[in-house]
Amino acid sequence: MVLRASVGTLQKLKGKIRFNMDTAYLMLGERCVYDCLYCAQARSSTSPSYLLSRVVWKEISSDLFDELNSRFKRVCIQVVSQPGYKEALHRIVPRFTIPVSVSVRPAGLEEVVKYFELGADRVGIAVDVPNKDLFEKIRGGKYERHLSVLEKASEMFPGRITTHVIVGLGESDRDIIEFFLWTRERKITFSLFAFTPIKGTALEKKERPSLERYRKVQLATYLLEKNLITLEDIIFDQSGRIIDVKWFGGVPEEAFRTRGCPHCTRPYYNESPRGPIYNAHWR
Repeated sequence: MVLRASVGTLQKLKGKIRFNMDTAYLMLGERCVYDCLYCAQARSSTSPSYLLSRVVWKEISSDLFDELNSRFKRVCIQVVSQPGYKEALHRIVPRFTIPVSVSVRPAGLEEVVKYFELGADRVGIAVDVPNKDLFEKIRGGKYERHLSVLEKASEMFPGRITTHVIVGLGESDRDIIEFFLWTRERKITFSLFAFTPIKGTALEKKERPSLERYRKVQLATYLLEKNLITLEDIIFDQSGRIIDVKWFGGVPEEAFRTRGCPHCTRPYYNESPRGPIYNAHWR
């Protein structure tokens, strides 16, 4: 099974990265059995197999593992659900001496348990679309079942489960905020992505979310996470979009940084270096 590293990861190894990048990003597999309409690796996608979001991933061998262990503080394995990926993870995860994050679409709770038994530090179970109807249309599968696996995993491994939401797939801001509060109650680490149209995917012509909207969602979830506001302090319009947040402090720069596992940066994952920058990966 093909194993790739992000271009940024390889540039860090060559000393060409000028900002902190403490996590190595790997992608395992290609051409997923699932058919998420926004994903370059989806079953029906015609995007190049070396793409995930807008990042280019280059094939590597296990000979690079020792260098990754010595140069990074964490490795994040983005798993494409290609037949055979579980067996490949069983070989790969134990090879690392630094903390390992596995981002995967598990078939069930037993699969999540197995990755922790292998030595994974964290497991990411992305939801991406926090709206039942849209989830089942855009991502496929049963929303309630997916949340059930996420919830049970968080109960077994508190503080070690992460999830993601992609802003801009048709959901409302209220959908995102209410899902965020659900994750917070369960001590699930919550991360935000901005939808990025990729040529060759079913949603290649869909527009990105406005930066203004994304900033509102970033700010609202950050202030809620820090217990600086409550849901009642967020003003929504009739369609569920954030109009305003009742917050009279300064705007914290930290709210706009990439969130995720410790040391997560994901540089330029959903934006061009030319900008606009959705998730800032530097201080």
